[in-house]
Amino acid sequence: MKEEYAKKLVVERLMAIPPNVSFSVGEYGDFTRNDLIKEVMKNSKVGKATIEMELNFIRQMPKISQMIK
Repeated sequence: MKEEYAKKLVVERLMAIPPNVSFSVGEYGDFTRNDLIKEVMKNSKVGKATIEMELNFIRQMPKISQMIK
């Protein structure tokens, strides 16, 4: 998947979450939704970890939906 497309996809998914929700990103600590969006756009280590986590979740969605049927 192209890097810019992945960034846009993750940013759009993050925008759908209320701004007051915080996230724990492994060893990097806690971040707000807006903090994560900034990190994704900067392509920082936290941003890259966020992209990878979101893409992994998207890849797992078909398996998850099969479990709840």
